[in-house]
Order: sequence, then C-alpha cells, then structure tokens
Amino acid sequence: MDISVKVWSALVGLLLLLRYHHRRRAERTSNPRGLPYPPGPQPELIIGNARHIPSRSSWLQYTEWKKSYGDIVHLEAMGDHIIILNSYRTAHDLVGLRAAYADRPVSQMISILMGWDRVVSSAPHGEKWKRYRKILHPYLHRETISRNTENMMKDTHRLLSSLMDSPDQWDRLLRLHTGRLIIMYTYGHKVESAQDEYITVAEEAINSTSTLVFPGAVLVDIFPMMRFIPSWFPGATWKRNVKKWRKMVDGMVERPFQRVKAELAAGTALPSVTSAMIQDDGYDPEDITWCAGSLFAAGADTTYGSFITFILVMAKNLDVQKKAQAELDRMIKPGTLPTWEDRDRLPYVECLMKELLRWCPVAPLALPHALSGKGDFYDGYYIPRDSVILANVWAISQDRANYEDPARFYPERFENPETAELDPRSYVFGFGRRTCAGQNFADASLFLLITYILSTFDIGPPRDEDGRELALDPPFTSGVLCHPEPFKCTIRPRSEAAVSLIKAGVDAH
Repeated sequence: MDISVKVWSALVGLLLLLRYHHRRRAERTSNPRGLPYPPGPQPELIIGNARHIPSRSSWLQYTEWKKSYGDIVHLEAMGDHIIILNSYRTAHDLVGLRAAYADRPVSQMISILMGWDRVVSSAPHGEKWKRYRKILHPYLHRETISRNTENMMKDTHRLLSSLMDSPDQWDRLLRLHTGRLIIMYTYGHKVESAQDEYITVAEEAINSTSTLVFPGAVLVDIFPMMRFIPSWFPGATWKRNVKKWRKMVDGMVERPFQRVKAELAAGTALPSVTSAMIQDDGYDPEDITWCAGSLFAAGADTTYGSFITFILVMAKNLDVQKKAQAELDRMIKPGTLPTWEDRDRLPYVECLMKELLRWCPVAPLALPHALSGKGDFYDGYYIPRDSVILANVWAISQDRANYEDPARFYPERFENPETAELDPRSYVFGFGRRTCAGQNFADASLFLLITYILSTFDIGPPRDEDGRELALDPPFTSGVLCHPEPFKCTIRPRSEAAVSLIKAGVDAH
C-alpha cells in the first residue's frame, strides 16, 4: 500500500473517532430529559449507519423501514444524525409547522465549495433567503402566472407540431419543451434546440452534483476542515475538480443575466422575470442574478419528470385517458384548444393532475431540512441539533392510511369533495416555509401540456411489427429525482381534425 494512502487512512480513522466522542459528549448535555433517539437500524461503531443508507432509490428502503420502526426513523452516519419522517402527520408537525426545521443542511462540498447555497432552494434560513423569497414572490404568484400563460400556450402548441412530425422523438421533445418554458419565462430567451447554450450550461452544472448529494458521499462533508486543503496537496484531486464545478455553477446564472442586461441596453430584450427585476432599481444585481438562476436551476428537471410520467400513465391507463379526452371534447369548443380560463370546467383533468403528482412524486424525499438552534423533542423522542430531516414524500404518497389501493393510478379518488383522499399538493411541493416557490409555474405548465396533448393525440403502449401490444414497464431514475427512464410508446393524432388544429395553431404563431 502506498505510504500516502496509509497516512490518509490513519488520519481519517483518528478524526472519525474524535468526532464521534465529541458529538456524544455534546448531546448528553443537550438532552437533559434523557429521551431516546427515534428507533432505527442498529448502528455500527464510529461509522454508525453509513453502510445502511442506500445510494440509489433510498426512499424505497426508508419506506420499508417504516414497517419495522414506525413513522419516524433515526440514522447516524459518521456522527451526523438523520431523521426520516415516514408519514404526513410527522412531516406536517415538524417541517410543516415548526420554524426550527426551516433550515437546510450545510454541505461543505455542494453549498460552500461549489456555491449552491446561493440558490434559493438551498440557501440557509436567514436574511438572504427571506430577501430572495420576497423578491421572487410577485413573479411566481398564482395570479401572475395565470396572466402570463400566452407564451406557455405558444410553446406547447409548438410541441404538438413537433410530436406530430417526430412522434418517436417524444422524450427529446419533452425535455426541450421543458427547458424552453423555463428559460423563456426567466430570461426571455427563445430556445431553438437542445444544444442551446442556456440548456447545456445548466445541464453541466446540475450534473456535477448528481453523485455528491448523499450523506457521506465526500469526506469534506464529514471533516469540514478539509476544505482548506490546497488543490496541489497529494490526493486532493477533488479540490481541483471543485474549482471547475464552481465555474459551471457561476456560469449557469451569470451568463444569462449579463445577456439580458445587454439586450435591455440595446432595446431588444423580451419580457421576462429577469428583465423586470433589472428594471426595478430597488434590487441588487447579485440578488437578481441568483433569484433568476434559482428559477432556472430548479424548474427544468422536476417539470420534465412530471411530463414523462404523464406519458407513461396515459400509455398504461387507456381508460383514464379516454375519460379525460371525453371531458375535453365535451367542454371545449370544437376546433380550439383549452385555455387557462377553461380549467374550472375540467374537473376530471384536475383529478388526473392530482393523481399524477401522487402516483410518482418527482422529488420523493423533497429537499432535506435541518434542525437549527437546539435539539427538539417529539413523540417521546429526542432529535439532536443540526439533524438532517428527510420528509419521505414517497411513503406519504403510498400510505394506505391516506389512499386506498395506492399502487393503482386512479384519479377518481379525488372526484367527490366529501370523500376525496389527501390532496398530494399538500406535500409533494415540500412543507412549511420551504414549500417550492415555483409550484404555480409547474402547475400551469403541466395543465397546458396535459390538456393540449390529450385534445390532439392518442397515447398507447408500444407494439411489435405485427401490431401486437408490448409490455410497458420501464425502469425509474434512482438519484435525487424519480421518474421513468425514456421508453417506447405510440403517439398518434386523434383525427384529421386534430391534425388541422395543430397546423392552424402553428400557422397562427
């Protein structure tokens, strides 16, 4: 074994041991009532439950643990405490109602070194976060979104035309459509292809974090002092990579902002959230840069996840598809497509949207919270200060206490107001002060996508060369987000009238 590896191994072992004993001593003084931690798997000496935490689809294991340990589960990994909330009651009581749970965990790698703590969704709970939320609020309010759906409708109609021309490319077209919507709203920039600079720079920045978000993924999160190691130090390749990754994050938000500034100066800027904030002299340029970048970074992947899940459930549930199409045919004037104003006249489509959010939550663990201040007590258990708090949205969505036959895709569960089951919008967008600021934008774009596609296309399972129906059971992503991997299906215009409607819309725009 190389001598540097031996030294590093010995140093890491010593630091782990010291950290473990320091944490134990501190917690004995902060838990005077001597209450136990919530139940969980038996930890190993020093490393705790580090080896028990799955690196992929962890929400499935956490949900399985509910059977053994209950609604609230405790893990300890390398001295850090993790609390998993497996029911709506526990998630609502803690992260929903208690202000002490509104913070985010501090990741030395992602937050500090890579700079993601400047994005609203990851920022610490403090004055800057409050200021950013206040700046963004008027641009993401439901009424503001509803008044600005014209561009969404134009781009969604453009998607219909592309689907008609290239139905086998539906997944690529959906991803492009998602980026086009959020970039147009945020920066007033028209995206023409998947190679657009705005899209590629965002993908590079977001992908750089994909393997770094799990507890214990990088040593610097366990030993914060390691962030001061110089990049030339032996074995510090990660530190050299960090500089590259931080440049990607900075470029993702700064380049679009500078372009909008230049377009405003030249008089060519299209309406957007960024141009409106720049024209308001009350906002600091850095605040505008990161508020806009927050919309950009958070919007694309989660919205795409809902879009691709919609295609899957329609291809697998033809009865649901036909019922929604019948409502659209009955309530929307022939030769036209739905508008935002038609939404209240489409109650079954509304139920379909709710069931889509419930059946496969795109963010099955939401974003982690952190307990700030001091330790807390709940249900007879002690929750240590700085614990990472995970609201298991997946467990809530599959809980038989909330939903009858939860594995079934069944929009009718929401039809009768008197017997309707738990509205998934009360938890899939997060809890409390950290509820997703962009949920109204996501909601509007999903409504238009569903109604436009179902008005004009039939979606079905794939078929072989002889026309026989093939099984449709694609794998799902297993990282931070959960949605189907790309799969084959059939997408065809419903009729010649639908073809004419799509063409007429393209000509009009």
